[in-house]
Amino acid sequence: MSELGDYLRQLRGNMSLREASERSNGRISHAAITQAEKGINSHGKPFTPSAETLNELAKLYDVSPSKLMAMAGYLDSQDKQPELVIADDSIKVYGEIHAGEASWAEQNIIGKIPVTKEMVMRYGRKNLFGLKIVGESMNRRLLPGYTAVFCKDQRPEAGDIVAVLIDHEDGTVKVYQETSLAVMFAPASYDPTFKPYVFRKDEPQDFQILGVYLFSTDQDI
Repeated sequence: MSELGDYLRQLRGNMSLREASERSNGRISHAAITQAEKGINSHGKPFTPSAETLNELAKLYDVSPSKLMAMAGYLDSQDKQPELVIADDSIKVYGEIHAGEASWAEQNIIGKIPVTKEMVMRYGRKNLFGLKIVGESMNRRLLPGYTAVFCKDQRPEAGDIVAVLIDHEDGTVKVYQETSLAVMFAPASYDPTFKPYVFRKDEPQDFQILGVYLFSTDQDI
C-alpha cells in the first residue's frame, strides 16, 4: 500500500467496503474504495484515485480533502519560501482581516513569519503581510493551515492569487481574473461547490484588493 492507501484504510476502520459505499450514498463504489486503498487497479497496475473520488472520500471520512489531494500528488505547485535562505527579518501574520477601519487591527495578529531582508527591501516592510489560510476554496494552490504572504503595493494580473475584501465582509483569498466586461475572483478548489465572485464593470464593484500573493509556507509562526 501507498501512504495514501494506508491512511484511507485507517480512516475506514471497522467499516466494510460495502458499508463505506452505502454511507457515501453510492457516490463511491466499494471497488473504487478498494483500488484507492491498494493503489492498484483491476488490471494490477499502479492506480491513483481521481480528485473527484478523493473529494467524496474526504466527505465520507470527514477529513480535509486537501490532505488527501496532497498525499495523492494532485496539488498544484506552490511558491514556498526557499528552505535554505536565511531569514533575517519578519512580518505580521493575521488570522483574519475585517472590512472597515479595523482592517489591520492588532488583535487580529496571530504571529510573525520570517522573511529575508532582500524581500523587505524589494517590497517594503509596510507592504508585506501574512494571512493564515483557512478552508478549502483554494486547496489546489494553498493548503489550509499554511501562511500566505502578500504584498499590498502590487497591481494584480490575470491569474494572480490575491487577498480581497468582498461585499464589505472579511478578507478572503481567490484567483484574480479580468475580462473586458468583468472582474472575477475565482476559487481554485477540487470542491466544485465553490463558485467565483463576478463584478461587471458597468455595475458597482464592491471589492477591495488587499494584496497580491508572493509565496506560502507551513513554517511555524
